[in-house]
Amino acid sequence: MINWIKNNKLEFAFLFVVLALALFLRLFKIDGFMTFLGDEGRDVRIVRDIIRDGNLVFIGPQTSVGNMYLGPLYYYMMVPALFLSNFDPVGPAVMVALLSVFTILFTWFVARRWFGKEAAFVASLLFAVSSVAIIYGRTSWNPNPMPFFALLCIWGIYQVWQHKKYFWLPIVGASAAFALQMHYLGLLLLPTIGLFWLFSLINLIRGKHSTKSFVKNTVLAILIFLILMSPLVLFDIKHSGMNFSALKAMLSAKSGVFNLADSLTKPFTLFSFTQSTLLTGNEKPKIVITIILCLASASFVLIKRKKSSIQIITSWILFTIIGLSLYNQPIYIHYLGLVYPAVFLLSGALFSSIAKMNPVFRWIFITLLAIIIANALRTSPSFKNPNNQLKRTEQAADLIIQESKDHEFNFGLISKNNYDESYRYFLENKKAKLVRGEDKIVDQLFVICEDGEKCQPEGNPDWQIAVFGPSHVVSTWQIDYLKIYKLEHTR
Repeated sequence: MINWIKNNKLEFAFLFVVLALALFLRLFKIDGFMTFLGDEGRDVRIVRDIIRDGNLVFIGPQTSVGNMYLGPLYYYMMVPALFLSNFDPVGPAVMVALLSVFTILFTWFVARRWFGKEAAFVASLLFAVSSVAIIYGRTSWNPNPMPFFALLCIWGIYQVWQHKKYFWLPIVGASAAFALQMHYLGLLLLPTIGLFWLFSLINLIRGKHSTKSFVKNTVLAILIFLILMSPLVLFDIKHSGMNFSALKAMLSAKSGVFNLADSLTKPFTLFSFTQSTLLTGNEKPKIVITIILCLASASFVLIKRKKSSIQIITSWILFTIIGLSLYNQPIYIHYLGLVYPAVFLLSGALFSSIAKMNPVFRWIFITLLAIIIANALRTSPSFKNPNNQLKRTEQAADLIIQESKDHEFNFGLISKNNYDESYRYFLENKKAKLVRGEDKIVDQLFVICEDGEKCQPEGNPDWQIAVFGPSHVVSTWQIDYLKIYKLEHTR
């Protein structure tokens, strides 16, 4: 590495600037920008209990569609981060930010190997400043590490296919298990992995080479994959196939989750949505830039279709886009995390290729690249006002602890889009005398309302509030938009 830096000082300087920029954009005021709602509170509560009490878990978060459970690997990824941060929820968010920056470095490495220095610089720079990549690269959430594991899968199977480095197969198996446990859309990586595994086997047979090492590493890859997925299998065995039944129900025609009707027109829409969102930071496509990029990308792929790196990137994007085209539910940009690196790799290759053409095209695309970078920095989420969810949540917990006067209290939350796990995390960590309504009804109830002035804690149907019984408000406080109520029983 030292020799490489000595021989490539300018390139190293560019790379250093890109990575420093990426690090700054993700870590700047991360405690203020990170999301910390019910899901994040639930995750840190579970991981805290793993560290403190040794409560091993066999399932991860529940999916928003299909009522299935992911695997627990993301929770175990969080363990060292939460431990080293002394149980501060910022720790796992910093872990995700560092992994995001490492993914940018990995993207640079792959782009340099496949397309050269200029492509590597463009791909990594676009990745570094992308608003979407920044937003999902500074919050602890299970889908956010997906780009890293997806890229590792693709790079690994490429090494097997092109360079006969079969020791990569177990790494691919492990990476696929991690990707699948970050989000079930990781399944869309399997067709590309399977296709290029088959190509590798065909090449061996045609060349009349020994398949011993290939088969041995394939078996090892499958074993590693199954071992990493085994907690979910054990969970299903114990719970009468809950996950499998949910998956079967979701895949059935009655569920309406999948639909062939739009599968012919949706791929272009999804690809333009992905490109416009990742490159322009806007889910409503900037039509001129999007059309130029889509046409240029399609032309570039057709021209370079015999290049092995283009073949595997095309397969990676196509299987993902076609798979999502069958999905008859709203498509959110984090669903496409498994192709983030592919889009930046393709964009880097495209811009560097155009730059080598005639001067007119070169200056058009240099100008377009400059506009994209300038717009990304101008509208970067890193320079907007932080949401301060973490700080506000802790302040609310501190106020409740203070006003409870060291007496036991029940607790409830009124919110259309949140639940109480984030508040519970701080209340439990600070040794508050919180008592759940299902365990015991005490003399005071604290209610946090996130829904503004329309909030009505008295007689609210939320279970933790309703179970407290007839009550009236005796005190109120305000923290930002949060209203906090203290209720006592009506005699």
